[in-house]
Amino acid sequence: MMDRLITQGNTLFANCGFTYYICGGFALELFAGKTMRPHSDLDISAFQENKREAVALFQQDGWDVYKRVFEPGSWGGLTPLADENDSKLDDARTIWAIKQGSHLIPKPRVEGGDVLDFEISSHQQTDFNFIEMVFDRREGNNFICHKDKDVVRDMDKAILCRDGVPYLAPEIILFLKSPQVYSTHEIHREKTPADFKAIMPLLPDESRRWLIDALDIAHPDGYSWLDGLL
Repeated sequence: MMDRLITQGNTLFANCGFTYYICGGFALELFAGKTMRPHSDLDISAFQENKREAVALFQQDGWDVYKRVFEPGSWGGLTPLADENDSKLDDARTIWAIKQGSHLIPKPRVEGGDVLDFEISSHQQTDFNFIEMVFDRREGNNFICHKDKDVVRDMDKAILCRDGVPYLAPEIILFLKSPQVYSTHEIHREKTPADFKAIMPLLPDESRRWLIDALDIAHPDGYSWLDGLL
């Protein structure tokens, strides 16, 4: 049975007119065809060229939309977006869409300003009131996984589908989870190895070979997952 958050997210975007796809842990469950663990958020992604359309869609449906502000050495913050024409969207990579009752709650900073802190009341999302959207890049028929390292995936292999729901291929998700922060940060350090352990035996041979090559390129000094993949 498909998780209702996936179903609700897919319904919201079904007629959006641009490419979107479920990401993160929920995408791994779509690939595996089973529930694997609790999830802290619902991740839905699109491409950079469609971010203004995405903001408009959220706001038309009653969501508050924020640009994610990344700050070294901290959790970072959020800054509200007025509408799809807000200039703060120009360099945005990630936005958060929030409805009342969300477990991720924006909070004004003591010093004021338009960058907000946020409070996390729970590490499990249970209601359809929060979506994190990351805007990826593509060039021609290539999904850009790591532009600086020249790691790409053919589009027809990057975005898959189960029961009418598009989702990012598991080998790309595992590759995107390979930076050290996903193995050491308190939110990710248990989920990441568990996801790898659950998904690795299910990967088709071609996907496994792609992941091995991608990890070799991105981590030339070696990577702990490679032994398991080989």
